[in-house]
Order: sequence, then C-alpha cells, then structure tokens
Amino acid sequence: MADRIEIEIALEEARHAEGLHALGVDRIELCENLAEGGLTPSFGRAREVVAATPLPVYAMLRPRAGNFHYSSSEQHQMLLDLEMLSKTGIRGVVVGALTGEGLLDQRFMALVTDKAKQHNLGITFHRAFDVCKDPESVLQTLIDLGVERILTSGFQPKVDPHGLAKTLSWASGRIQIQAGSGVNAEVVPSLKEVGVTAFHCTARKWSASDDDSFGFEGEWKRDEDKIKALVTAARA
Repeated sequence: MADRIEIEIALEEARHAEGLHALGVDRIELCENLAEGGLTPSFGRAREVVAATPLPVYAMLRPRAGNFHYSSSEQHQMLLDLEMLSKTGIRGVVVGALTGEGLLDQRFMALVTDKAKQHNLGITFHRAFDVCKDPESVLQTLIDLGVERILTSGFQPKVDPHGLAKTLSWASGRIQIQAGSGVNAEVVPSLKEVGVTAFHCTARKWSASDDDSFGFEGEWKRDEDKIKALVTAARA
C-alpha cells in the first residue's frame, strides 16, 4: 500500500484556516511572522485558529528570527510558551534547537519532547535540520526522542529532490520526512518520484490598495488557487 499523502499549510490568521479541510489539507502549522520564517504564535491567536478549523494545529516554538542556537533565557521562554499553548487545543509543536557548533542541542530537545509528551502533543523538528552538522546522526537522535517528523528542504534554500532522497533513505520509514520551502504544484512530481509523501507550504498573497501613502493599506489573503493545485498534484 502506498504511503498516505499529507499536506500541511503554514498560516498566521484564523480566517485563513477556515475551510482548509474542505480543500484537502491535512494539518496546519501556526506561526507569527511568516516573513521571518515563522515565530511562536500568541495564546489568543492559537485559540482562535483551533476554534476555526477541525484540522490538527501545530504551533511554532521559535522565539526570534535568525539562527537556532538559543540562550538559556530563550529556552526557558520556549518551554513556558509550550506550557501555555498546550492549553489552547493545539495538537503539536514545531521546534528545533542547535548548539553553537551546529550540532543538535540534545539536552534542550529532550526537555521539549518530554514536556510535549506530558501534554500529548506531537512534535515536528523544523528546518534547523537543513543547517545542522551530521544530519544523519541528528535524524537518529530525533527518532530516539520520539519526534514525529522532520520538515526539510533537503539541505538547500528550496526543496531539492536529491537531498530529500538521501534523508528518506536514512529515515527508512522510521520518521516522517516532510518537504518544505518552495513547495508548489510544479515541483511536486519530482518530489513524489523520490518518495516524498508529505508536503508543507505557505499559501497566501498580498492584496494592496492603490492608495497606500501611509503604509497601512492591504492585507494577506489565502491563495486558494495554489492550495488547490498543490492538492491536485500531490494526490494525482
């Protein structure tokens, strides 16, 4: 039997979550500041998004933009955020932490996974994987910790089938490998060809007003055409 196709959409707003299940989406990654790669959402935002959709919502745990080497204060903040977000109805968290040398921060990841499991939350390790040293060893440690999946581009700025194929071979079905960064309907066939069955993308577009002299006009809208095309290509 072929592996089940899974599609995850990253978003910031509750209104963008409404009706996603009817479009064929399987899961939501909730973030603040997608323009900075996604940061930890607020308690209120998480509550509203969970209320807006029957889909499982995974919340980002990332206190700032930039690298994934976090101070003790930032790590404490992430654990506090996890504790609060666990009360919103989310189903999991998206997290990643490295040492200053680029290795997996095993001590902190063990703390995060233990706390997540206490609240029956799933865990996705995000694209810190793409910039870590010794990724094959990191993958094995994440399996040992009980992490559900790894979100990766295959070690390139945009999804690379060769890098994803290598990661899938290391995983050998023991952990889900989810392709993210530049995923759209056009690249899905090449990703499926190497065995990718889980896809992650952001699907929104900016709608601006002609009169924006103060810089306050415009809004992000959900890109339904991109989502529909992705779902069609992934499930073809």
